[in-house]
Amino acid sequence: MPKLDPKKIQSELDQELLWPVYWLYGSEKMKSREILKRIRRMVLGSHPDPFGAEAVLDAQETDARSIIEMAQSPSLGGGVRLIVVRDAHQIKEADQLSELLAPRKKLSDLEFVVVFLSKDLDARKKFSKVLLEQAAVVPCEDVAEADRVAWIQYLLKRRGLEISTDEMANLVVMDPWTLDLVDMELEKAELFRLNSNSTEDARDVFLPGSGTLNAVGGVDSFLEAFFGRNLVEALVRVDRFADEADEALPLLGLLGWNVKQLALCVNDRERGTRWAKLNPYVADKLRRWAMQWTMADIERLQACLCELDYGFKQTPLLPLGLWSRLAQQFCR
Repeated sequence: MPKLDPKKIQSELDQELLWPVYWLYGSEKMKSREILKRIRRMVLGSHPDPFGAEAVLDAQETDARSIIEMAQSPSLGGGVRLIVVRDAHQIKEADQLSELLAPRKKLSDLEFVVVFLSKDLDARKKFSKVLLEQAAVVPCEDVAEADRVAWIQYLLKRRGLEISTDEMANLVVMDPWTLDLVDMELEKAELFRLNSNSTEDARDVFLPGSGTLNAVGGVDSFLEAFFGRNLVEALVRVDRFADEADEALPLLGLLGWNVKQLALCVNDRERGTRWAKLNPYVADKLRRWAMQWTMADIERLQACLCELDYGFKQTPLLPLGLWSRLAQQFCR
């Protein structure tokens, strides 16, 4: 059968239908945790006393036969036994696990549910093909850029939190981007606002990847100055964050993301096309910035950002000098 998405799994759980084996794979750990949480709630909720009904194993410390024996052992107090196997991609002789596979059933008809948490699913392996045919295989991969807003809205709803359009735009373009990192930023914003005497002050501080940068100068202000090619304004803001590595490194990633998007806009402008598919939260800003740049400028900037990254990590050069030189090279 084809791979299942989280919505399909939830629909089956609502009908109390479960698979004996789930294989959750991919780098987006929050997705797999959410699915596991819902499976756990369904399975252990059927136990009058859930203590001892769940076992958590590490694939580096066990083997396929041990997993099979544990699954087939009766649960203390009866009921369905839940087994969670971490780092499942490292299981040796995984083909043996085939004897655990079976079609989905009503919860009342199951003896065990085994959830494998894996980094990937190697399509070249014979066992992977068996899994796809006889188990619930759920990809938990990186969130596509087009889907980021929907996921952020889900996290906001879960926290009962509201943010401004600018804050949403900052979250969408954050780099690196994972659900866990986004949720951490929302948690910081929530905590700050609870302890702040002013909602406006809290909004000034909230910025992905930074707890204080917006309060002392503003990443948005620096980006506006830099991509607007305003040298004086850019240098003023560089002086406020350059020596703070925890603030400057996330900004470097944010710069890289904006440059990629800007390249699409500049390419459209120079060719007279409209191929660029931009996030609506930042499209107007990017198109405005694009009027200040050429593709030659963009290519040179991309090379300089690589040098800047190397300079931060591999050389003793002062960050203030590196940032200032970048601004002087590209702003007027």
